[in-house]
Amino acid sequence: YLSSALAMDKSLTKELFQARGIPTPAGVLLLEGDDCNPARAGLGFPLVVKPCCGGSSVGISIAQDRAEYEEALRVAFQYEDRVVVEEYISGREFSCAVVDNQAYPVIEIAPKQGFYDYRNKYEAGAVVETCPALLTEEQTKELQHYAVQGARVLGITGYSRLDFIMDESGKFFCLEANTIPGMTPTSLIPQEAAVLGISYPQLCEELIMLSLRGKQKRW
Repeated sequence: YLSSALAMDKSLTKELFQARGIPTPAGVLLLEGDDCNPARAGLGFPLVVKPCCGGSSVGISIAQDRAEYEEALRVAFQYEDRVVVEEYISGREFSCAVVDNQAYPVIEIAPKQGFYDYRNKYEAGAVVETCPALLTEEQTKELQHYAVQGARVLGITGYSRLDFIMDESGKFFCLEANTIPGMTPTSLIPQEAAVLGISYPQLCEELIMLSLRGKQKRW
């Protein structure tokens, strides 16, 4: 449960990633009433503004200028009193499952419009998902390495899914970790498992067995 709490807090996740050399966008935590001038934190537009402990991209905005930034803060602070402001990384989006400390095939997520927000995550046909992602072998191994290390830094056992962006220069940035990712038959992890020849029922059984083995170790 501690790993889930850490991963849910995007500010703590960012600090842990930075401390352990896992590339992640530069950012700052704001509390209600704080000085919200991004320049003082070394950040310039565009910026990503999101609730610190939100999920499914609820309350997240991309601000291109000061007016949009102030509106983004207003929206984010409606959900909680802690908000993360971070640099916007333009590029391709990816996700990678880590199951029992092993990285699964990388999947690319390409929204047809905008970014991977709440609507695109849950509206059928809004996103093109490609697995395995069209990356070089070296790029795939690099992203998988960061995914495994990110899960370890947060103390995640069993299974998780880590999300990334690759900028135009080919550099990866880890955005966050999901300790309870979607698990419908068409969700991202089942798609990655299918590339390995693991069916949805087999995957569910494997995750249950992982949890049971972890519980036995704690006893």
